[in-house]
Amino acid sequence: MLFETNISRGISQEQLSEMIYLSPRQMSIIETGNSYPSLDTFVRIAEKLEFDINEFFNIGSKKQDRKREEVIEQIKTVDTKHLPLISDLITAVEKNS
Repeated sequence: MLFETNISRGISQEQLSEMIYLSPRQMSIIETGNSYPSLDTFVRIAEKLEFDINEFFNIGSKKQDRKREEVIEQIKTVDTKHLPLISDLITAVEKNS
C-alpha cells in the first residue's frame, strides 16, 4: 500500500524513509507488514505522501452513511422473529458507546 503510493508520487521507499527519519530497513519491515509504524511515524508518512488520514481509515460521513444503508437493508431482510434481538443489540451498543 505505502509502496504503491510512493511510486505514484515518484518517491522511492528509501527516499521516503530518509524523509521521515526512519532507517530503510525499518521502512521495509513496515512495508512488508511485519511491523506497524508508530502513530508519530504514520503521521509523518501521511504528511510526506500528502494523503488524508481519514481517507486511509475510511473515516467519513459518506462511508458511514453507506454502512448505515447496508445495515438497514440487512434488517429489512431479517426474519421478523429476530427483530427483538437486533433491537436489543442496538440498544446495548448505544448504552456502551
